[in-house]
Amino acid sequence: MKKLAILMFSMLLLLSACGTAEKSSGSETNSGSQDAAAEETVTKEGTFAGLADSHTIAVTIDGKETSIQVGSDLQDKMNSISEGQKVEVKYTKDSNGVLLLKDLETKE
Repeated sequence: MKKLAILMFSMLLLLSACGTAEKSSGSETNSGSQDAAAEETVTKEGTFAGLADSHTIAVTIDGKETSIQVGSDLQDKMNSISEGQKVEVKYTKDSNGVLLLKDLETKE
């Protein structure tokens, strides 16, 4: 009777371990697709609302004010734009949902 109980317990452990491994590999696939989505560059037109801080701009896009992080390579360009000016922004979204500016052009 003890052997039968040990055999049943061993089978239960074996089957539950298989289910866990399958779930792990599935979540890796999901994170890979999230990384691919995070790399997508979005281009939008809007109105420059101003500087939120020294490394963030605010742009009104589709009637909603949006904050976008600015790298040091675009600092001079963002400082030369005045509030209310039409702009075209190109940005990506990182894994934390933060928007990162890739390019900024003024429109007339």
